[in-house]
Amino acid sequence: MHVDRGKTIAQNIGNKGEAMAAEWLWLKGFQIIEKNRKVGRFEIDLVCKDKQDWVFVEVKTRHEGGMNAPEIAVDYRKRHKIQQAAQRYLRESGDKSIPRIDVVAVSMLPYGAQMMYFQGK
Repeated sequence: MHVDRGKTIAQNIGNKGEAMAAEWLWLKGFQIIEKNRKVGRFEIDLVCKDKQDWVFVEVKTRHEGGMNAPEIAVDYRKRHKIQQAAQRYLRESGDKSIPRIDVVAVSMLPYGAQMMYFQGK
């Protein structure tokens, strides 16, 4: 794993999880449009296209021994913020599509990583 010495351990682990999620989505046929896109005060981890659908992906990564599963961190308020940022992103680009919000939960374990994918509606 590439380590950026200017970042915290948590940031490096998060970056690794995002890279793994982006690669997995790409292998599944998603087009990765942007990574870590700032929209107002919010950052969207991955902006993708899945066929004709705009997909905004939140990636949560946790290291072994974390208190909660990573997907638990994407609660109602977090999903609402992602939805608002996604709508603003599309509005600013002149697209009238309805965004889909997906979540990739990555758990870093001693024997490797485990990813779980939650597709939105």
